[in-house]
Amino acid sequence: MADTEESQQWVPSFNPWLIAVSVMMATVMEVLDTSVANVALPHIAGNLSATTEEATWVLTSYLISNAIILPATS
Repeated sequence: MADTEESQQWVPSFNPWLIAVSVMMATVMEVLDTSVANVALPHIAGNLSATTEEATWVLTSYLISNAIILPATS
C-alpha cells in the first residue's frame, strides 16, 4: 500500500513552461506597445499641431487605461 502511494506523483494538468512563456509574451507585447506609442508621440504632435505637453496626454491616458484594464483581465 505504501509503495503505490509513493510511486504516484502529482502532475500538473498544464505545462508550467507553457504558462511562463505565455505570460512573458504578453509582457513583451505590452512593453513593445508602450515603446511604439513613445516613438509615435512626436509624429502625433506634429500632425495635430500640438505642443509636446499636449501630446504627452496621449501617452499618459494610454498608460492610465492600461493600469486600469490589465488587473481587470487577470
